[in-house]
Amino acid sequence: MRIEPLSQPERLARRTAAQRRRRAQRRLVVVGALLLVALVAVLAIGLAGGSGVRPSAGAARASGTSAAGGLGGGKHGGGAAGRHAAASVKLGAIPPVQPGAAHVIQQGPTRGGMVALTFDDGFCTACVARIVRTLERTGAHATFFPNGTYAASWDPQAKAIRALVARGQLIVGNHTFHHVDAAAVGAPAFAADLRLNEQWIERTFGLTGRPFFRPPYGAYDAGTVAAAGQEGYTKVIMWSGTLADSNVRSKPYILNAIRHWARPGAIILMHGNYAPTSELLPQILALLKQRHLRPVTIQELVGGSPYKAG
Repeated sequence: MRIEPLSQPERLARRTAAQRRRRAQRRLVVVGALLLVALVAVLAIGLAGGSGVRPSAGAARASGTSAAGGLGGGKHGGGAAGRHAAASVKLGAIPPVQPGAAHVIQQGPTRGGMVALTFDDGFCTACVARIVRTLERTGAHATFFPNGTYAASWDPQAKAIRALVARGQLIVGNHTFHHVDAAAVGAPAFAADLRLNEQWIERTFGLTGRPFFRPPYGAYDAGTVAAAGQEGYTKVIMWSGTLADSNVRSKPYILNAIRHWARPGAIILMHGNYAPTSELLPQILALLKQRHLRPVTIQELVGGSPYKAG
């Protein structure tokens, strides 16, 4: 199946439809949570004098969570150990695909004052170059979710991007090659496009996008999440705040959005599409510093290393 790039009106229509689906999904999640709470309450009543025992540290590690709450970073996660591992990583051979159950992530742990700045798409060549230069100059950490269909923007930055990844400053994830609406095209076509973008990432940057995948338009369903997991993309990265800059936005709008969404554990959606975002990146980093927030990669925030030590 050949997937043609979408026009801007088609992209807007897809985004609107995806937003409606996400609202419906959130309603289902709320209903499910309420039912779960009711079930827990019934079980608690049936237990004589509940013990109040918390999960052990070992059980918390096994489940990928911290006994203190939130997402556990694991060996390569947040905190000093995670930062040391990321800083010392040397890229070796790309590991083979490891299929697994994929999990949707919208927020990181609030401890540690970490914030993940994530950049999608990248059809503006000058914008992508400016973002890369700013990361090099400031030492800030970030995550890219590029599309291979915009290779003209990303290919010239391949060497610099690989160097940033090797320093633990950057993570590259998969955003599909043609920026497809995964829920609309269906799981088989989606999986093929995901593989196509993985091939481009490996060929261009010499690394893998696994295990991090971001659905274009934020659109996904159970079938596409399962398909992503089979391709080794077990961490489906959504967001807790957005600059809404997939369309052009004014600089005051972007700064106001950052002020609103920048908080511990936030995953902030940004784009390499229009000049204002890339031009404001130094100011955005300064604002985070003023709030005692630290920009980190998505790996540092939620754990999961795609690389083997070389």
